[in-house]
Amino acid sequence: MRRQNGDYEGATQTLKEALQICRNLGYKAGEANALHYLGAMRRQSGDYAGAAEALEEALGIYRDIGDPGGEAEALNEAGTLYRARGSLDQAEAAHRAALALARTIASTWDEAHALAGLGRCAQAARRTADARAFLRQAQEAFREADADEAAAIATELSALAKTE
Repeated sequence: MRRQNGDYEGATQTLKEALQICRNLGYKAGEANALHYLGAMRRQSGDYAGAAEALEEALGIYRDIGDPGGEAEALNEAGTLYRARGSLDQAEAAHRAALALARTIASTWDEAHALAGLGRCAQAARRTADARAFLRQAQEAFREADADEAAAIATELSALAKTE
């Protein structure tokens, strides 16, 4: 709720508290989730180094506990972080790894996010045809998942068409 209301500082503090509780309990899945969302919050607030640190730790835990869904989500978040930092090769690699995991576990949601990430990377690299193809695939996957993100992808595709 705090993040959705724009209270990034409050959301970050709550996530730090949740992380400490999970660590005290030895609850690894909760620890990984708290780190993942803490990484996302740090990215959104511009703390790219802190975001990378939290996401790397989350990925390690997801792998250790055998949670490919959590790993796919964290990889997609890492891809978004790398793209924000201008590291398109790293971003694409993270999204491709997330896509492979998503397809292995048949997670349409994670697949859609990975495809959208790949489309945004292609757009940033000025590979318009690739961007369009990935974004169309993402839009279809979001529709299949009955997710609101399909409309946002349609807007991105429309904007992409105007740049051609």
